[in-house]
This record gives sequence, C-alpha cells and structure tokens, in this order.
Amino acid sequence: MRRTRSGPSIREFLHYYVLVLLAEASRTQPQLIQEIRRRSQANRSYRPGGVLWVPTAEMDRVLAQLADQGLIKLASRGKWTITWHGRRARRRLERHNQPEAGAKERAADKLLALLEQGTYSSYVLDVGTGQGYLAFKLARAGFRVLGIDSGSLDYSKDSIAKAQEQARSEAAEVEFCQADIRDFDRPDASFDYIVSSQAIHCMQQQPECLKGIHRLLRAGGRFFCIDYLVGLKGFLAHGFHCFLAISREEWTEMLLERGFGNIRMYELDDFLLIEAQKL
Repeated sequence: MRRTRSGPSIREFLHYYVLVLLAEASRTQPQLIQEIRRRSQANRSYRPGGVLWVPTAEMDRVLAQLADQGLIKLASRGKWTITWHGRRARRRLERHNQPEAGAKERAADKLLALLEQGTYSSYVLDVGTGQGYLAFKLARAGFRVLGIDSGSLDYSKDSIAKAQEQARSEAAEVEFCQADIRDFDRPDASFDYIVSSQAIHCMQQQPECLKGIHRLLRAGGRFFCIDYLVGLKGFLAHGFHCFLAISREEWTEMLLERGFGNIRMYELDDFLLIEAQKL
C-alpha cells in the first residue's frame, strides 16, 4: 500500500535529510525519493503502509528552497549536490534539534495533569496498553482503568498476560484484556477518557481505530494520545520509526473528520501529546 506523506512536519525533516543524502553522494530527485523509501522499509514490519513516500511535488519544493538558500546546487545529468554552506547547515540543524532525554515521561506527566482536572471516579480506557505503562500510572493516581491490546504484533502477543501478572503482584486496581479497538465489545459511550501511548502508529486502519475510540467515548469525553513527534526531532531520536506516527497536520484532519473538536497538541521534544474532545 502506497501512502504519500507531505506537509510542514515532513518538510521540516526533508530540509535536513536531503542534505544528509547529498553529503553521501550526488543524487537526482527520483533517487532522493527512492532512497528515503528504501531506508524506511523496516516500517513495513509494523504497518504495511509505514514506509515514507515523499510526493514529487513536495520534494521539488524542498529542493527549490534549499537551492535558493545556497545549500545545494544542480550539477550534471540532473543530479543535485551539497555545497559547503549546505554541510555547515546540516551540522547546525543537528545541534539545534537534539532532543532532551525523558520526553516520554514528561508527556505522560502532562497527560496525567490534564486528566486530574476531571474527577477520580472517571473510567479510563487505555488503547494499545502493551504491558500497561499508562494504565498503571493512571491507576496509581486513583482512576478506574481498563487496558486493552490486540496482541497482533510479535512483541505484543503476550503483553496482556504480563500486565495482568504485574497487576496481581501489585494488587493494582486496573483491568486488562485482549481486544481490538475497532470492534471492542462494549456499549457506546462507556468511557469518560480514552488514552493511548505509542500504539496507534502501529495499528492497521488508523481511521477505523479513531472511529472506535469516538464511539466508546461519552459525549464531551476526551481522547489523549502520546506518540513520536513526526519531524526532525522525532527522526534524530527515533530514526525512520518516527514516521509510523501521525503528524500534527494529519492528526487535525483525521480527528475533525471523525467528530472530534477542541484539539490541542503539546510538543515535548521528540514526543507529541494530542488532546481532543468528542463533540
């Protein structure tokens, strides 16, 4: 499945990574697009459409901007090459965009602070819970929590069993079960909040997952998602894996299409926290 990616978040990455590729060797525009696709190929093991396809128009736009800045130039046979100024710019971009450690924990703390504006009697669903990273945090804070995971990936097939074992050992007030959010057998509007951390980016048919989340939220309920930041900081921290995640622009479009509003996003270095409300 081929899905092209564009927009400011992708463009931010390309302004850096085109310089990286051209520092290795001169390349034509099609060669740049194909090389990015090839290097992101490992994302297919998580989701078939996970490779990074850059549209021709998007690459042309970035090449023109870099050329206008004197960072690259067109050489013979349609190949682009990096200039001395381009090499300096690449190093500068790397230095200025190095993320700080602990961004995931800061995102989780921010999520918890936003949830605490509600009531501790609220019922929270943790989608793609894995071994319960978020679920346990919320349970310890006093929320009633149910964590679900489909176990569809090799690394997650026994995650629910491990989460249940930890819950028993800690006597934690949290439930876990294996389920897919797209067809989770619970009544509509069952949950006050739905949360997710580093899970939706691996899910098949992401729009259908958001449809399931919307169905299970009560009217006015809120959805929170922690994931990699799509863009340069995300790439410097996580490599091409960050492009499995949904960009800021894509989140806005997808959430609005599925009946969410009051969308807010919080960037925490290489992570993004998304908040949206069911209207």
